[in-house]
Amino acid sequence: MHQKTHAALKVAYCLVLLNMVFPFGLAQSGWVSLAMGGFGGASFISMLAFLALGLYRIYLVARVPDVLDSNAAPGFEATLINIGKVLLYVGSIVAVLSWVAGPLMHAFVQRRTESGVEYFVVGMYLAMAGGIGKLGLFLFEFGRLRAFERTVASAS
Repeated sequence: MHQKTHAALKVAYCLVLLNMVFPFGLAQSGWVSLAMGGFGGASFISMLAFLALGLYRIYLVARVPDVLDSNAAPGFEATLINIGKVLLYVGSIVAVLSWVAGPLMHAFVQRRTESGVEYFVVGMYLAMAGGIGKLGLFLFEFGRLRAFERTVASAS
């Protein structure tokens, strides 16, 4: 049996990928990124390759209707896929919040501190929560891979 992917999951998947390949928003800015270990470890070439692969995957999800579909698999694989879906939805909310947190903070915070620590704290929490979407992406794709492997193994 073939499981179709809903449009909402495709949107959440693309939002999580966009958040991964484009490091912008309050959670990836300046001091927050440095405090979380950003701006280091990866070469410029690997960052460009990751950007290209991420954009290509977003293009595929947007243009090819069945790219996120999977074979139905009972048990462990279905659990991985379902947990991954929930985490993708949560991760997409975190991604959007990260992008709009700066303007929202300007709108709601009436009196700023001199150091701007409130922006740093919100950015830190959003950066920590940003891993939820990445974990969801991993679990969803790993569950789909295991479902495909199970289908191939049972056909042999």
